[in-house]
Amino acid sequence: MSNKYLIVGLGNPGRQYQNTRHNVGFWVVAELARRHNLSSPKSERKSYVLDGTIAGKRVIAAIPQTYMNLSGEAVRALVDFYKIPLENIIVVHDDLDTPLGTLRLRQTGGHGGQNGVRNIILHLGTQEFARVRFGIGRPNGKMTARDYVLQPFYDDDAILAEQVTSKAADAVEAWLAHGLDKAMSMFNGDINDTQTKPKTTPEDELKLARRAHELAPNDPKPLEKMAQVYRRLRQLDEAANAYLMMADVHARAARPKQQVAAWEQAVAIRPSLVDIQADIARAYEAEDNSKRATQRWLKLAAYYQDSGALEKAQQAIDEALRLNPQHPKALDMQAHLEQVLKPD
Repeated sequence: MSNKYLIVGLGNPGRQYQNTRHNVGFWVVAELARRHNLSSPKSERKSYVLDGTIAGKRVIAAIPQTYMNLSGEAVRALVDFYKIPLENIIVVHDDLDTPLGTLRLRQTGGHGGQNGVRNIILHLGTQEFARVRFGIGRPNGKMTARDYVLQPFYDDDAILAEQVTSKAADAVEAWLAHGLDKAMSMFNGDINDTQTKPKTTPEDELKLARRAHELAPNDPKPLEKMAQVYRRLRQLDEAANAYLMMADVHARAARPKQQVAAWEQAVAIRPSLVDIQADIARAYEAEDNSKRATQRWLKLAAYYQDSGALEKAQQAIDEALRLNPQHPKALDMQAHLEQVLKPD
């Protein structure tokens, strides 16, 4: 028998599946590979295989390429080739019956409806192998489980899923270092209750929010979180850019009011985004909100005036007066600008 350990992350190959709930096993293997500088993946025995050392143990980390329902074919081929004993195998997979934010480590048990685990049991001829159940919860409403597992995480769930991915990698490390019983005592349950957690740093929050954005690029919430953290760090260019990305997400989803709100946040940070300021004014005008449009043109005029771009300031004032010829502030700005521009 080999003294190597086999870590199997379950999922489906292909770009269209990479961010779905069904692929959390792949994510955990990727996190372990990053932490421990495992080898580059190589194609072997119906899997992509990485090898290296974790907690002083020689490990084979496998990403089956058979698609979820035939995962057992890949696992059996690797077990036979490397002569891995059953007690040295751990399988990481999504679990509908475990709430999101929760891990369950088990030494044995049924498949619980998880077709990848079902197929592994079939091909190994036993249920006696360790597994990390990564909770994803069940869908609300009438959505089928099949549709649910093939969708990405959204909103705060995407950030929580990234946290669980990190904690699941911790659990695999503990299994290798201390054995399954100790790992179970450390990690079974809600990830926020398993250990005293260090205070989350802004950098940690950014990492989670960026990963959540990668998982759900059409969800504005991770971008909003990124913008908030950047503002706390006084990284204002990055914060403004995050708000602009939020505006693009809203635009693609045909949410014009939310798009304008994100633009407003961006220009509040960086008034130099003059094209966006003009776009905001035009958007308000398209909504027949001449009051807000006029205010935005006057803010732009004030920015140009402070920057010494007096001709552009005049153009912005003209736009404001076009919408409201009697606007007191616009008329005052017009008179002041005429005095400035008046030849000696």
